[in-house]
Amino acid sequence: MKNFKTLLVVIGAILLVTNFYVIYELELLESRWLRIIGTSVLFFIFLIKANRQEPFLIIGFLLLLVSDFLLLKYEIPWVKKLTFVLVIAAYLSLIKHIRPYVRDLEANLFQKGLFVGVLGMNIVMLYLLIGMADSKWDDSWHTFLFYLYGMAMILMVILGFSYSNRYSNKSSFYFLLAVLGFVVADISGFLAYYLNVEEFYYPDRIFYIIGLLCLVKFSRMDKNKEMMQSYGFL
Repeated sequence: MKNFKTLLVVIGAILLVTNFYVIYELELLESRWLRIIGTSVLFFIFLIKANRQEPFLIIGFLLLLVSDFLLLKYEIPWVKKLTFVLVIAAYLSLIKHIRPYVRDLEANLFQKGLFVGVLGMNIVMLYLLIGMADSKWDDSWHTFLFYLYGMAMILMVILGFSYSNRYSNKSSFYFLLAVLGFVVADISGFLAYYLNVEEFYYPDRIFYIIGLLCLVKFSRMDKNKEMMQSYGFL
């Protein structure tokens, strides 16, 4: 396990350095190819000891990899929409994977109110972001998919925090880090591509790599008895 952790640190450092260099020195196409290479390497490591009893985790990772390949032709409208569909499906797969762990989680009135408030603020922010990039939308379907995309992200974050609060162990911590990494990367990617703030390509790639690394680490961690029972293995 210690050697595996060291391997992830080394690979993560190499990916971060090479991505920084390529984003700074080369064009967007080369950057997208390097993203594919990085995701492919981490997916291969992920598959070596992937748990077949956790199919939604495998599906989620695979869909992220396929969506990265589609980025090569992202400027084609139908490819852009298909990319959104695959990422939404990937996030829903991660949600499906984690949902049994928090199925019976009870919340008090304050927590419910906080949930509604956070959800409302995120929806408003999503609406404002869509308005800011109005000229970038191909059609109403593109906008609709972005709303679904945003809602999937919000739900994934809520379940990630719920999972972390319920178990408060290393496994839930790494899953939450993976979720937050994907969300920060997505927001940064939106600002970089749709609002032409190219500096955000750096945090986009940094947090995406962090998210994938944490997802690989999460997949290798043992589930405690309570988590296994809630998933139906015991």
